[in-house]
Amino acid sequence: MLKEYATENVRTVAIVGHGSTGKSTLFDAMLFVGGQIDKIGKPDDGTLTSDYDDEEKSRKMSIRSALGFVELDDTKINIIDTPGMSDFVGEARAALQIAEAAIVVVDAVDGVQIETEKVWRYLESKKIPRIIFINKMDKERANFNTILENLKSHFNAKFAPLCIPLGEADKHSGVVDLIEMKAFVPKPDGKFQVSDVPADLKKVVDDARTNVMELAAEGDDALIEKYLEGEALTEEEMAKGLKTLVAKAQVFPVVCGSSLKAIGVKNLLNVIKNYVPAWELNKKIEGINPNNKEEKVIITSHPDAPFAAVVWKTYIDQYAGRFNYCKVISGKLLPETEVLNSTKNYKERINKIYTMIGNKTVDVSKVLPGDIGVAVKLDRTATHDTLCDSKQAVILPIIQLPHPVFSYAVQAAKKGDEDKIGQIFSRITDENPTITYEFNPETHQTVLSGMGEMQLDIILKSIKEKNKIDLITSEPRIAYRETITKKAESQYKHKKQTGGHGQYGEVFIRVAPLERGKGFEFIDSIVGGVIPRNFIPAVEKGLREGMERGVLARYPVVDISVELYYGSYHDVDSSEMSFKIAAIQALKKGLESAGPILLEPVMEVEIFVDKEYMGDILNDITSRRGRVLGMGSTDEDGNSPISVVKATVPLAEMLRYSIDLRAMTSGKATFEMRFSHYDPISGKIAEKVIEERKKEFAEEEANK
Repeated sequence: MLKEYATENVRTVAIVGHGSTGKSTLFDAMLFVGGQIDKIGKPDDGTLTSDYDDEEKSRKMSIRSALGFVELDDTKINIIDTPGMSDFVGEARAALQIAEAAIVVVDAVDGVQIETEKVWRYLESKKIPRIIFINKMDKERANFNTILENLKSHFNAKFAPLCIPLGEADKHSGVVDLIEMKAFVPKPDGKFQVSDVPADLKKVVDDARTNVMELAAEGDDALIEKYLEGEALTEEEMAKGLKTLVAKAQVFPVVCGSSLKAIGVKNLLNVIKNYVPAWELNKKIEGINPNNKEEKVIITSHPDAPFAAVVWKTYIDQYAGRFNYCKVISGKLLPETEVLNSTKNYKERINKIYTMIGNKTVDVSKVLPGDIGVAVKLDRTATHDTLCDSKQAVILPIIQLPHPVFSYAVQAAKKGDEDKIGQIFSRITDENPTITYEFNPETHQTVLSGMGEMQLDIILKSIKEKNKIDLITSEPRIAYRETITKKAESQYKHKKQTGGHGQYGEVFIRVAPLERGKGFEFIDSIVGGVIPRNFIPAVEKGLREGMERGVLARYPVVDISVELYYGSYHDVDSSEMSFKIAAIQALKKGLESAGPILLEPVMEVEIFVDKEYMGDILNDITSRRGRVLGMGSTDEDGNSPISVVKATVPLAEMLRYSIDLRAMTSGKATFEMRFSHYDPISGKIAEKVIEERKKEFAEEEANK
């Protein structure tokens, strides 16, 4: 049973960075140096602690985040390893949203890369503290100073190197700690040989320490005054100044080494313990009242406050069941208790609670604010849900994830598998909310969406291998819309005589276009009782129903105003149904006369790309009917080799973009996109859409 740690003695960090920079090896090295595992694993051997999934072992890459911890003196350090590929960015984002700091891993030869840029921009937007670990200092052509300058030129930020390497490339053996002024060389057992600074490095080390001291002094007015008076800061004063600046994300410590050889890892753990802020007690956190989503609920983070926690990760093992990773925000997570899942309004029973080292459980007695606990075998709880005390119900919208950018239309190859597939995808979306699986009634397709082709292909492969179910994939259809371009009037009389009561209802309407995005406006201008008041809601209902299928290609109609200004009724034969039918038919006639056009969804796209490919990217956007909104370097001085392009592009042109972008740039670009607005289309493009829609309905009729 793990001993109990108070909030002020817990740190949580997430390891992030570009793929293949050695993040998972660093995770192992931290666990090894912290005494939690016996040796550092290797990707090629499938022995890394965090990559325990069969798919991760076969691909030799992380596709899920993994949790571990080390105990350093009186401090517990939670460590979350995250994937580096953009397809799995949701795992990294969720981890960062509950961490106190990020460990940004940078390759000692390649320096800042595309995903480094993206994660840095995200961290900067959230003001999350960062520590940089320059990894693979034992690699050929590794150069600490070059990478340090590379960081400065990219991010225009203040970096504080807290160590310098003992040798580089094949001569790299250890590091000199600039705070303790000692050299650290690892031993095979995970311990370290600590010695004085080598004589030949004395001047380099002294100069580097002076630079760090100058930065540290900026953290406190008294320290600045002392430093400007020519006095050297003590080790404790330097630590105090740095801790203040790190917590504010104004200075970023830099550590270097080799994760594979555990070089620099002890120093990294010390930096986390000494400079990363603990979770702040008595902090006020804003949540939502689950019974009234418009109402805010403020909770106070304290062990004695009512319990509240957010689920930032869910892992479902086919044998052991569901593992929900919870960040406790207030109160205590205790075993053998009942809690409310306020997101789903469902009570869950907490039995045992754990923390994890990869996929191995470690028992804990309780989890306090700021710490992480893992609850198992909960019925319905999934990622981004809130668990809380039912006496103070709250939803905490802490976990916010990016929108999917790649989709497949999917269907079962064998009839009868549809229900099984639905259950399987329900579990998958519980694990990873960046995956969506839903039926689109407009396109009559079931669509699987995610962050990239690889992510979806891994899921489909897993379903085939584990569940023996084949899925047929195709390009999803686009959910177009219809609207009008001018005003028109129309009238329709619904009159039908049957054996008993007949049907009678007549409406006169005026239709007019609305501003894009305004939806629908109904204007009741009936006077003199030409249509009784009790039938007017039926008219509005008929209009709304009629808008579900337009007159060009039977797509939903949007952004129109309809004024009901005249009509007639029959004392006996009029009914709600009669007026509803009349409204549907009058709307159809009105739309036909009002210059109907098609609208297509347009996406807001942000592309991160090496400058060498900028010309290709801009030409490609134009060829996709896109519009460039802006472009520039990722740094203020324009020195970065990586650029950002912002554009709007029709969704129809973006369906295969993740595949095309990878081919166009040799994998040196990534992108994110979200829905922006609808734009009109006409001419041959519209004709093609209408023709394909007709074929779609013809096929449906033929298959009935």
